[in-house]
Amino acid sequence: MYTWNCTFGKDVFAMDKNKYEAIRLRMERCAEALRRNNFAAECVDSKEEALELVEELIPDGATVAVGGSVTLSETGVLDLLASGRFDYLDRYAPGLTPEERREVFVKSFGCDYYLCSANAVTENGELYNVDGTGNRVAAM
Repeated sequence: MYTWNCTFGKDVFAMDKNKYEAIRLRMERCAEALRRNNFAAECVDSKEEALELVEELIPDGATVAVGGSVTLSETGVLDLLASGRFDYLDRYAPGLTPEERREVFVKSFGCDYYLCSANAVTENGELYNVDGTGNRVAAM
């Protein structure tokens, strides 16, 4: 099962209520289309809610890897993964050689949970991704 979470809510952008409601409706339409395509999709309104959802979805001790994602850093997910509660395959670990980083990428193919961002999500419930080395798309 794939999970997609959307965090484009009221706490992310300073906006008026009408604009927020329009974006929220679009988020819900996208989430419903993703569900029709066998994704488990949730919409949340803040990075704090997104972090709480990740904590609920991933059990302690699970092996977790990530693709390159600014969102995971900005929401605190990378800090959560590095907390010691998980077997985190850390592609960002200081001092990794290119060979060690490649090994993290290869091990990521068999992890319990792989977290990454999509380049785009269509309103038809499709993910669009472009990947420089293929590690993220292959792990997905």
